Amino acid sequence: MARMDITMNPSLGEVNTSTGLAGKVFYPFRLSGEQDEKRVRGEITVPADFTVRRRGEQGFYVQIPYTPLYKELLVRLRLDTGTGHPEYVVNSTNNTTWFPVDLQDSEGATQVIRLSEYETINEEGRYHLVLRDGCLLLYSGDDTDLEIGAAKYQNEVFLLKAFPGNLYQYPTTGVGLIDFLHGNFENNNLAARLQAEFKGDNMVIINAYMDSVTGELLLETEEKEEQNG
Repeated sequence: MARMDITMNPSLGEVNTSTGLAGKVFYPFRLSGEQDEKRVRGEITVPADFTVRRRGEQGFYVQIPYTPLYKELLVRLRLDTGTGHPEYVVNSTNNTTWFPVDLQDSEGATQVIRLSEYETINEEGRYHLVLRDGCLLLYSGDDTDLEIGAAKYQNEVFLLKAFPGNLYQYPTTGVGLIDFLHGNFENNNLAARLQAEFKGDNMVIINAYMDSVTGELLLETEEKEEQNG
């Protein structure tokens, strides 16, 4: 099996991240059309057992498209009972069916946010709403996580770029390829250096040559199978 690791952009040295959408259910949202000078109203359809399922502060996910209205959003949660008769979750703080949508700062205080500003939280319109103290707190619906994937290519690049001393955990590791640009395999010891470094990383170099015009080193490699027992 190919070696797996956190994936990175070898050119920039930046880790790749994912939005972590797998397994999430996004409830449908619609604007009701009701609005005044300060607020606009909307509705989210949730399962009939929503209040039981969402005890605590786990929250839920909703897709809200960008809307160019500089107004606060009030939302009601319609229970999908299948009876045709609308039923709503009651806001216990004011005994209405409406919940304001707010932000929470680092100190726990709520802040007003307008509908047209939601894209500053998530450009794709994916949101995580947490019901707390009579309001819905707005968070991004993307849970950033590190991507895991085949690491063979990026490991090759990092080995070639690194100089001994660059990798603190392995201070003797690294080819330092820039020192060998436009060199000749036969008299600059690059071939032996490549073989030694890649062998130390459990890799076998099958073929290698350097383009004397671009200075690009082209490698054909394979991972050695792990020897167990």
